[in-house]
Order: sequence, then C-alpha cells, then structure tokens
Amino acid sequence: MKLMIVLKASALAVTFAVSGCATTEFREVRPQCTPPSEPALPLIDRGELWDALGDDRYRELERYLNTLWGYADEQAAMLDSLCETSPADGLPAGT
Repeated sequence: MKLMIVLKASALAVTFAVSGCATTEFREVRPQCTPPSEPALPLIDRGELWDALGDDRYRELERYLNTLWGYADEQAAMLDSLCETSPADGLPAGT
C-alpha cells in the first residue's frame, strides 16, 4: 500500500514538473465593448396583470423587474467607463 502511494506521488510530482507551471504567461484582456442588445419584452396589459396577480404579487414582480433593469444599467455604465476611447489612437482607455 505504501509503495502505491509513493508511486502516485512520484507520478504527480513528475507531471507537475514537466507541465510548465514554472513559467508565467501574461495575456491582455480587453472587454467586448458592444453592449448586448436589450431583450424584447412582451407587451402586457398592466391592469390585467394586476388583476391576475393581486397587489402584493404585482408589486413583488415590479420590484424584481426594476432590479433587473438596474443591474442592466449598471453593466452598461461599467462598459461605458471601460470602453471609453482616447481620441489619439482609438483604443480603449488604459491600453
């Protein structure tokens, strides 16, 4: 049993040694600066939805949707700040 553990440990050490883990490779990461398209939401009559859900569920759904739109707005603002272009070279800022 001990021999098996030693063999497995040796194989793991050799694999790690030849895997190239000793070198560090740097890669430049750039964001995709085109924002995703906004989803097409179905047209829903709010009065009918309110009648079907009731006031409490309707308000809960409304808060959920507002949270989603807030998140989308936050992501769009982050993309805008990351993808601002400098007039000199047309590249995103910080490159």
